[in-house]
Amino acid sequence: RKIFILKYYFLISFLLGCLGSLGLAPYNIFIFAILSLSLTLFILEKIDNGKKAFNIGFFYGLGFYISSLYWISISFKIANMGGFFLGSLAVLILCTFLSLFSALTYYLIKSLSIKHNILFNSILIILSFSIFDWIKGNILWGFPWTPISVIWSSNSLTLAPFSYLGVWGYSLVTYSLVVGIYLLYKNIKLSIYFVLPFILVLLLSNFIPRKFISVAENFHIRLVQPNIKQIDKWDKTKTLTNLNLLINLSRHDHKKNMDLVVWPETAVLFDIMDDNSTSLLLKNSFKNIENIIIGGIRKEKINKNRKIYNSLFLIDNISNTINYHDKIKLVPFGEYIPFRNVLKNFKILLGGLDFSSGEKLNYLELNNNVKVLPLICYEVIFPKTTSLSKKNFDLIVNITNDAWFGTSRGPYQHLALAKIRTVLEGKYMIRVANTGISTIIDYEGNIVDKINLGKSGVIDKKLVLYKKNTLYNYLGDNIYYALLVALALILIKINFKYGLKKKYERK
Repeated sequence: RKIFILKYYFLISFLLGCLGSLGLAPYNIFIFAILSLSLTLFILEKIDNGKKAFNIGFFYGLGFYISSLYWISISFKIANMGGFFLGSLAVLILCTFLSLFSALTYYLIKSLSIKHNILFNSILIILSFSIFDWIKGNILWGFPWTPISVIWSSNSLTLAPFSYLGVWGYSLVTYSLVVGIYLLYKNIKLSIYFVLPFILVLLLSNFIPRKFISVAENFHIRLVQPNIKQIDKWDKTKTLTNLNLLINLSRHDHKKNMDLVVWPETAVLFDIMDDNSTSLLLKNSFKNIENIIIGGIRKEKINKNRKIYNSLFLIDNISNTINYHDKIKLVPFGEYIPFRNVLKNFKILLGGLDFSSGEKLNYLELNNNVKVLPLICYEVIFPKTTSLSKKNFDLIVNITNDAWFGTSRGPYQHLALAKIRTVLEGKYMIRVANTGISTIIDYEGNIVDKINLGKSGVIDKKLVLYKKNTLYNYLGDNIYYALLVALALILIKINFKYGLKKKYERK
């Protein structure tokens, strides 16, 4: 059995990576993610050199990322950007790039581990995985889509630690759990020590009393999911048809005043800021609706330079004012082309004008004094955008369009990350998709109501709006950085003692 494992370790690592991806949404079989990583550590222990360790990490990462992110290729087909062939090539390049960091993780562990020093090696594993996980999520334009802590997004009990530790701190504690499972066959006592932090964090985050702040009572909202096909959404001949569908869903069967109606990302393709006939029609189509949030395109011309923005507009029907937030975090190769000059010969990738990035996060305020954090599409996975601003808000509104990814795992993973963001911030989230999963999520990550993928409809709800201040609100990722420093100092201390012991033995 040992000979078989060592001979086919790269294939076994790849299959374990595929298995580990089932820990992510929509399957959420977190035990597969934990066990698959633990088993790669067992294989790592049996191989005899750094090159093989590199391969274990690389093939595990390749299996994990291809199984998790294959859905990106679907967007190339839908956007007519080279079809599945070019989409699959792009996914392979991305997954190979991410897998290199997994490979370096295993190589580093094998190279720095000390023979017969279980404590040192165990801490080294946690530290290495945690650091490279952070690097993968933050390098270049940033893509924190698949940190290990995402496997805990399925229910409010396992989501609770995010409000204390954040994404990266929770990942570190999860790696401690992985090591604890791995140590079961080696040292039961030490195994318990490494499992204990996860159990303690889970218990404390769920049972520490929390202070809630009331924001608004009888807050009446309507979420509109039109489920417009992507090919129809950008067809200019169907602009009015699409607009009428959205208006009719918004106005249908409501008699009492609504505080807020929300439409999805790029719901309208004309500039709402222009007073042309279409935007005037939009502004005058709603009665008994005090505020409406709409995803659209904002255009700007400075001298001879034209800019377009993916924007979220708030129309106050009481004062007739329009405020907006321009998307800050753009999707590379979707909304802009990185390295455009380098790729200038690949015309299939370079059609159209790049979206411009917004300069800052614009908080919006409804006419009932509810302050809104606006997030467009995958801005929801970047909590640093709010931690840097330190501005108080009461409600998160996330508009998106997951029609690019069909019925794949992508929309479900996006929703899982949105749930994590609500827990990090301790606020309700109103999430509205063209199609995807439109939903109301409370501050604990519970789904209050939803419209499923591929469905058209509305959610009408009267909410008693609460929020809570989380430890993450105050400290951000500083707990994670402190844990990294503490583990590094412990490693240095153990290594120093080990060096003194070896020196004494030689004498």
